[in-house]
Amino acid sequence: MSTNENGIKIILYMTLILSMLLLIYKRLNNVGYKTAKRRFGIELDELIIALIVRFCGGDPSLVFR
Repeated sequence: MSTNENGIKIILYMTLILSMLLLIYKRLNNVGYKTAKRRFGIELDELIIALIVRFCGGDPSLVFR
């Protein structure tokens, strides 16, 4: 964790951006905040895994059956 001014600003901006994304996701899917937070995390994990598989030359459709 950073303790200088720029590091703290970056962490603050990242937190604000993530909270805005969660509120948008919550509104679009008509779910509560906790559910939106959980689903957003799961979908983000799946997206990252699919990108890694594709980058390594694999087929992402085989990973999520």
